[in-house]
Amino acid sequence: MEETQAVLERLETVRGGTLRRLEALTQEALDQRPAVPEGNGEEAWSPGEIFMHLAIDEVYVRELIARPLLEGVKPPDGVRFLPPPPPHGVSKDVIRYWFERARTLTRRLLEAWPEDANLTLRHEGGLREMNALEWLRGYAGHEELHQRQLDEMVSDQKHVEVRSA
Repeated sequence: MEETQAVLERLETVRGGTLRRLEALTQEALDQRPAVPEGNGEEAWSPGEIFMHLAIDEVYVRELIARPLLEGVKPPDGVRFLPPPPPHGVSKDVIRYWFERARTLTRRLLEAWPEDANLTLRHEGGLREMNALEWLRGYAGHEELHQRQLDEMVSDQKHVEVRSA
């Protein structure tokens, strides 16, 4: 149980940083997509899409990878850590809702972690092989990666605003 509590505390600490970043942005800043180099052919995600990606990923990791492993069900090798692309233009209150909902369910899973939880069954999912608890712990690192991405985007947006003024 100590290990699950440590994972939950790490997830909560990282989420606090994500929510501080969310609150600092206006809806306009959430919706602004960065410029993409010519010829790339893909649109870059806006900060709002990155926030939605994080909320969607938490649900995906918990329900489609960690929970089955916990229950002793190994996902097939074709199950990867690739949830669907996030929607664009989602309002801040909707993003908050999805963060709160995803974390409430993750918290419930970790707080009710069964004593006989299967921690030997592992799944690669496009990354290294991990058990259920490792997948949830790894999610915190994934969220931190996107925090750095958001910090760079916001810094770039401020730079553009200063240059164009």
